[in-house]
Amino acid sequence: MRSLVTAIIAAIEAVAVALAGLAIVAIPATLVWVITCGLAAEPASVAADITGVWLLAHFSPLHFSVSAEAALGLGLAPQALSFTLSLAPLGITLFSVLLALRAGWRFAGRGGVGAMGVIGGAIGFGGVALAAAALTGPLLAWPVSRAALVAAAVYGAASALAFLVRAGRDAHPWWQLSVRRVLQGFEYVGVGSASALPTRAAETLRLAAAALALMFGLAALGFTVAVATGYADVTALTQGLQLDPIGSLTLFLVQLAFVPVAVVWSLAWFAGTGFAIGSGSSVTPFETLLGPVPALPMFGLIPDGWADRGALAPAILVFAALVLGVFFARRPAFRRMSWGAALVIPLLAAALTGLAVAGLSRLAAGSMGPDRLAENGPDAWLTGGVLALEVGGGLLVGVIAGRFDAAKVRASLPEAVPGLDAVRRLRDGVAAAATSNAAATPGAPASANDRVTVADDDDEARSRVAADSEVTADFTTAVDEALELAERPATEDAIAAEETEMVAMVDENDHLSDLDESDAVEEGDAAEEGDAVEEKDAVAIEEGSDEATLLRAYAWDAEVASDPEPEREPDAGRRSGWRWPGRGR
Repeated sequence: MRSLVTAIIAAIEAVAVALAGLAIVAIPATLVWVITCGLAAEPASVAADITGVWLLAHFSPLHFSVSAEAALGLGLAPQALSFTLSLAPLGITLFSVLLALRAGWRFAGRGGVGAMGVIGGAIGFGGVALAAAALTGPLLAWPVSRAALVAAAVYGAASALAFLVRAGRDAHPWWQLSVRRVLQGFEYVGVGSASALPTRAAETLRLAAAALALMFGLAALGFTVAVATGYADVTALTQGLQLDPIGSLTLFLVQLAFVPVAVVWSLAWFAGTGFAIGSGSSVTPFETLLGPVPALPMFGLIPDGWADRGALAPAILVFAALVLGVFFARRPAFRRMSWGAALVIPLLAAALTGLAVAGLSRLAAGSMGPDRLAENGPDAWLTGGVLALEVGGGLLVGVIAGRFDAAKVRASLPEAVPGLDAVRRLRDGVAAAATSNAAATPGAPASANDRVTVADDDDEARSRVAADSEVTADFTTAVDEALELAERPATEDAIAAEETEMVAMVDENDHLSDLDESDAVEEGDAAEEGDAVEEKDAVAIEEGSDEATLLRAYAWDAEVASDPEPEREPDAGRRSGWRWPGRGR
């Protein structure tokens, strides 16, 4: 019951979308019929024209017949003409597709039940298309059922695409089950690393979608620049038609409906393959060859060829793909992949991008009139193939550059530069020796909680520490200079001499460290002896209360037999060795 309700709701929404698209065509057509024509035309004829344009936007071609008198009035040869109009106004198509995508995305939030929403939406949209095809009558070049099925397929395909994308993102149970079965099939065939296929497939689709959006973004930007630079030519062509305000508004809406077509043609121009306006014509970055074109002001935006600079147009697409490849290569998912997978994914993404561009180029091509105007638009397969090569090359170079790890290259330099590895090991040893020397220096604090106050008259210890610091600093500077020389091309004799000099300096520093350590040991032993004498005197004073006991306690040259003191457990908070007495002692 829930599935049926979802399907009914989706069908009603699709009917509303179809009627809204018809209203977009009907409003300007009705204004022209009422104001310009003065209701002279038959209502049935006006309705057929409105539904015919809507069906043309959903890829159902229209058939026109022009009498000799009408052809002469249009500036053509005085003979009857019969031709097919199949170039779709993709602006109206885009309106239906966007609303279908929104519906499919929303129905995917209901889980598997939302699939009935996709089916119900296609049925509802097809029902309106069937009624529109019946009203179009003889203008329709296809049978009524075929036109209705194609229109329903346009809406249903867009809705299903959004439904599948959200189902994969939200990991619906039926989606996970389908993926699991596919992986089991790959494992049964013997495909290795089948468990990584979902992640890699997602990255491929994500990269392909980003590349497609980037290519069309550049094409739209190029078309915008053409409008800004060619606005004067477009205005001159519009004024030459001498239209009234309603006619000018209608012409503006017609051209607005063909803007997506112009963007696709712009992308083909950037790819280098170009497009045609009539048989035998060619508009590419390298040259522009045109014959008579329809009196549409938008054609005033056609650029001239750039001749020798024409290669800059494809280079823009390649550079944009390269930047995109660098960006994707720095993502964590790409960094965890092996080099083989990281190189295959850009190629697959480029192939998908080329297929999508080929399909859109096919939809943006068609007939605009009789004779030579029967062929217009880009060559679909040529444009898609060339664009796939350009995008694939840019993505591949970008991914390689993005995955390039400079740290690994620096780590491999010791193998390529003789003596550099030995010098670096020597510098690390010197740094470790300097650290141990500073830790063994008398009077140096071991931690923040165990500090010692150095006396003002201990000039000898301070001078020794300063001398050691100067020696260590001088030696560090010498080692750094040796490293700079070692990284330059040098002979083996020079490198050996530098290493000998560094070893001598290390020995001198170690000798200074040994002297410091011996002084520290002697001072520590003296301090321990003094502490022992003080403790013995204190014990004797406490135990002896009479004069004889006191005499025995201060008879340092006599042998006094005393009981051995019990061993004390070392205090973790005290530091061994001599130290200055604290306050209050």
